Amino acid sequence: MKVRNFLKRVELSDGQPTSIDRNLASKRSKELADEIKELCKSKGVSYVEINKALYIADTELCIETISTNLLQS
Repeated sequence: MKVRNFLKRVELSDGQPTSIDRNLASKRSKELADEIKELCKSKGVSYVEINKALYIADTELCIETISTNLLQS
């Protein structure tokens, strides 16, 4: 429970389950997802490489968000 509260506090989670239904996402989340998909398609790389890049980007964004939040605390 402490981890979930921390993730919500640093805006890494809004409390939703890890599987998010597109129909329940905000308009901006849907737009961002569409932009990301188009960018990925335009790069002409395999799904495996796209998945690796998304994982790396997600991990780095998570670390940056935590670091920024901890510095501001």
